[in-house]
Amino acid sequence: MKFGILFNRNNLNIGDDIQAVATSYFLPQIDYFIDREHMESFKTDDKKPVAVIMNAWYMWNKWNWPPSKYIYPLYVGFHYADHQLGYQPGSIIKYEMLTGRGGEYLKANGPIGCRDLFTQKNLQELGIDSYFSGCITMTLPNRPKEDRGRYICLVDAGEEISARIKEQLKGTDIEIKEFTHNRPRDKERPWEERKAFVEERLSIYQNAICVVTKRLHCALPCLAMEVPVLLTRINKDETRFDPYLDYLYTTTPEEYLSGRCTYDVTNPPENKPDYKPVRDALIERCRSFVEAVRDDDRSLYDLKKYRATDKEILEWRIKTLKEIIPRWEDTLEKQARELSELYAEHFFYFSRTDEFKSYDREKQRKLAKYVKSKANYYKFVVNDYQIDMTVQSAIKGKEGIGALHLEDLKLRTICDEYAKLSKRNFYRKEKILNGIEEMKAREQA
Repeated sequence: MKFGILFNRNNLNIGDDIQAVATSYFLPQIDYFIDREHMESFKTDDKKPVAVIMNAWYMWNKWNWPPSKYIYPLYVGFHYADHQLGYQPGSIIKYEMLTGRGGEYLKANGPIGCRDLFTQKNLQELGIDSYFSGCITMTLPNRPKEDRGRYICLVDAGEEISARIKEQLKGTDIEIKEFTHNRPRDKERPWEERKAFVEERLSIYQNAICVVTKRLHCALPCLAMEVPVLLTRINKDETRFDPYLDYLYTTTPEEYLSGRCTYDVTNPPENKPDYKPVRDALIERCRSFVEAVRDDDRSLYDLKKYRATDKEILEWRIKTLKEIIPRWEDTLEKQARELSELYAEHFFYFSRTDEFKSYDREKQRKLAKYVKSKANYYKFVVNDYQIDMTVQSAIKGKEGIGALHLEDLKLRTICDEYAKLSKRNFYRKEKILNGIEEMKAREQA
């Protein structure tokens, strides 16, 4: 059997790579790297199956489901939420892709190990056999202890908490090392470089006095490596952090600044042991999966658990997307109207500022005309011509793939564009609202 790693090729967050590295430790070799957002198009060179531990957040591109028939999966660490529940702008798609053929696929490959109780509950409501497995990062082994000095790691801990900790450590011999899990997109970054970066970062965490972070995929690796860790949060995001809040010491900015948090970063307590049974069970499940398939040379047909044909899956996905896209267009039109109204409101408040009043009449007139044209632009934000050109570019040279594949590709390309547009609209709205609030505050001052 050949083995594959699931990863996010174009990520902004090293948490995805930490998960991939944790998965790699179970495999005898890595034969394929499979992009999480394009699983449906994956093919092996010899048309034989490839075994994959499928720990991931599914799916940003929810329309690329179900995964390729060439993937022989073990589903653990499965997290699924719509973008809004995950505090992320973008797709309006919720659970449509986990019904019909998409749901049948999961049922055939169950039970599904879930990363959180929220996902487990939702899969069970869809009739999909599931259980809480924990996240693959909980299986990371301890790294060698090194003499790197005395230091605390602040990993995207939040400005207020970071400032307070720096103040507390003044005059001590404890160094503060600040890190972020964000990084620029680079889909061409080779696996060896990704892995080396992750392993060096994990070694830094391993040798810290403690780690303070808001990142789940920093907190869970520290938990696994027995590094004292304090999880900071603004609020309880139950969709991702349940039940991990029971496993971790946690605080909020308000708690920490008020002194109600008793966690001593200079002399931290050992981590709670509650996570260990989940970790041990996950390690055993992954090891057993790999051992069971390592010498398995059965064909794709013999191993395949879900028997729907490619044609049946394509027809289902096309039908589902045709039902989703009109709703998405309605949502985009609603966003456009809202942006247009907000832009006009923004200009109303700006026209009352001293800055606007300092302009000559001609500049004021031109600015008002520009604002009106900008508002009208938002009204036509669903640009059929632009979308059509993007689709034509995506299918160029692929006319020979068959009518169903071509239609499927067109619809998924439209979804790609609508998701980008939804996300841009979300941030536009946020920016305009912030501007309005700032001008209101100045006016009242």
